[in-house]
Amino acid sequence: MSSQQEYTPYDQNGETMVMSSVQNKPPKYPDEKIKYPKSVFFIIGNEFCERFSYYGMRTILSLYLVQALNYTESTSTIIYHTFVMLCYFTPLVGGIMADSWLGKYKTILYVSLFYALGNIVLAVSSVTVINIPHAALSLVGLLLIACGTGGIKPCVSSFGGDQFVLPQQEVQLQRFFSVFYFAINAGSVISCFLTPFLREQVTCFGQDKCYPIAFGVPAVLMCLSVVIFVCGRPLYKIKQPSGNIVLDVVKCISHAIVRKVQVQKMEKKDHWLDYAAPKYNQKLIDDTKVLMKIIFLFTPTIIFWALYEQQGSKWTFQANNMDGSINGWFTIQPDQMQTINPVLVLIFIPIFESFIYPLLAKLRLVRTPLQKLSVGGILAALAFLISGVLDLYIEKDKAIVPDAGQAQLRLYNTFNCPIHLNSPDFNLNSTLPSLDTIEFLHIPVANKKTLKLNAAFDESCKSNNTSAFSGNVEVQNKQISSYMFTSPFSLQTLNITGTDEVQKSSVGYAKLKILYAEKDSIEVMLKGPADLNIRVNNYKSDVTDIKTRGIYTLVVNGTELSPKIELLPGGFYTYLITKTDNLVSGKAFIITKPNSVNLMWQMPQYLVITFAEIMFSITGLEFSFTESPQSMKSVISSIWLLTDSLGNVIVLVVEGLEIFESEAYEYFLFAGLMAAVMIIFILIAIRYKYEHVNSDENDENVDSNNR
Repeated sequence: MSSQQEYTPYDQNGETMVMSSVQNKPPKYPDEKIKYPKSVFFIIGNEFCERFSYYGMRTILSLYLVQALNYTESTSTIIYHTFVMLCYFTPLVGGIMADSWLGKYKTILYVSLFYALGNIVLAVSSVTVINIPHAALSLVGLLLIACGTGGIKPCVSSFGGDQFVLPQQEVQLQRFFSVFYFAINAGSVISCFLTPFLREQVTCFGQDKCYPIAFGVPAVLMCLSVVIFVCGRPLYKIKQPSGNIVLDVVKCISHAIVRKVQVQKMEKKDHWLDYAAPKYNQKLIDDTKVLMKIIFLFTPTIIFWALYEQQGSKWTFQANNMDGSINGWFTIQPDQMQTINPVLVLIFIPIFESFIYPLLAKLRLVRTPLQKLSVGGILAALAFLISGVLDLYIEKDKAIVPDAGQAQLRLYNTFNCPIHLNSPDFNLNSTLPSLDTIEFLHIPVANKKTLKLNAAFDESCKSNNTSAFSGNVEVQNKQISSYMFTSPFSLQTLNITGTDEVQKSSVGYAKLKILYAEKDSIEVMLKGPADLNIRVNNYKSDVTDIKTRGIYTLVVNGTELSPKIELLPGGFYTYLITKTDNLVSGKAFIITKPNSVNLMWQMPQYLVITFAEIMFSITGLEFSFTESPQSMKSVISSIWLLTDSLGNVIVLVVEGLEIFESEAYEYFLFAGLMAAVMIIFILIAIRYKYEHVNSDENDENVDSNNR
């Protein structure tokens, strides 16, 4: 777009101002059109490769920590989130380095070299055939990557912004940030599909899981990003750092506070920072005012990231409790839903830029950056309101487990005869049908309790054998006790276990446990969409994950049992095998309902959070650049990124408090927090006066060879 595009400034309330040609500032280059900076294409290419490297590595990191380094899931979770936290804390260091010491170009270049080295170290450490300290080297690689990606985060976007002339190229700058964000999501989408495929489908160095290649490809892309960035060196407009701005700001603030306390009764100032004069020059004081104002404005935005980052955790766990089948011909895995957001971002960024934003501006509804941020925050709250409502329906399929102060008891009848049950120790007077099971889901218990159980065959099928039985069953707090009536008439303990057995699979599979009426060991063949053998010993088998949904036939000693059993994702099934007169038969029981809510019902919340991200994240990236003083652009960009890190802290705090047992209510809590915070943000934004600092205000700091 040519430099003929008129720059339309905002007033202190963010509304467009109508100004005469006399009032408008003359263009910096009145006799020529300002060319679109070709240098930004190198910056966008660099960002695409870097984001491919980062997201490709992060997608498989958790599995690598568990499968290759043998960390427990708990320890790997701690390492993973510590890594992510560092990725969003270190931008502050990178921003300070760029604005106070090295400048943006040198900071990006030098830190990228450490970043690439970290990827190489991680890839090499995953080669198991080499005798090296794999875990230690992997952690070193992750530390270098965290410092690398964090160090360049605040610099790359602001360095790209430096290539434009403001205010003449205001529109081009806005579209640059949209294309920049498009490159981020393009790299993310491709790598999130490719690196898991390489890990799972490729064999290398004698390893079943090819982590060296899966980590090696991101390492190559990171090295390529450095090459692309360096190739653009002759075209870059490089602005030199203006000194240790952070130290100057700290000194300025400290002096202003001290002097305000000392002389405020004798000397009144319009702003408390004005007390720093005359020791500090007015430009530093004015820039510090802008910095403090933006930090104050950014504070409420922390909650947005607390919601946004839960796509990779809470929403994935929610997807795990849903049915990913698409018309029976294709199944989406729960963790694959994470790719929906970047795909939607790629689709909708051009639509927002070409249609939605112009339409909203024409209707005079959403025209300014702060208005976009406000609408984005409200949409995030709406997305979590939708996810909460969805979870209310999902909860109907969740496993029923005992709460604190309760226990569960499950009894199986292997006889072709009903059994009458009663107990003087709890409210039990029931009939257990033949070849069936009965559940008592909410038995009060303080810690551990032994219950007397009386059992008798129904009158219709008494024989000369013992027809009555009296024994004990044990129940424990928050435990599930399972027993089986077997021949001769007796009660066998199957297990007394926690709730993990009946909970839905953490990876969305069906779970199957086979019970056998006799103590003998047998081998059961499971034939269906996927064949496998299951060993049954001492009345029961271990719980088996069934990865492929479908109808299965159980085969014992060449005999196919009837009925068949349909195993669906999320369900926990038991299959009881009995033997009467050498005739083997079976019966299936659904202990935990399979997932019945289709995974596509998550699409509305993903669609809304994508709209929120486009209006909030991209706008915030642009706003942090255009509103910040030239000397503080990288620092303020890093503060914007720091809000993401603090948002993760909020999630951890809420999780640690365990306020609600219901996930739906936790979603509603976050939606309410987001709505409340956006009301505060809107009240602050109404009083915000736009700065629109000219990017070329400090031309003396620009490398003249790179204009």
